[in-house]
Amino acid sequence: MKLQLTISLVILAVCCYANAYDGDGQPGCKTQEELDIGIFRDTWDATSYWKCSELNEPAAKFRCPSETAFMDSLKDCVIWDDWQWEKPVAPLSEVDA
Repeated sequence: MKLQLTISLVILAVCCYANAYDGDGQPGCKTQEELDIGIFRDTWDATSYWKCSELNEPAAKFRCPSETAFMDSLKDCVIWDDWQWEKPVAPLSEVDA
């Protein structure tokens, strides 16, 4: 019984991991919606974020001020005491390889 439970948990973990977004969050800035949203979370670095300024131009990377981290839901840098982890999501478009 324990073996079956362990196997089930491993399969569940693998499925969840396989569906998780693992890119850095840099948008391709290829849509007007991305320009309207403007700033996007850097999913690899909580102290940084991406900013779309021009259509079809790569997003620029910016750093939050010292002692702060970027919260995607607020689209702003907040002090670490207020920061909460949020599930990474893929940008609307991505940079071409």
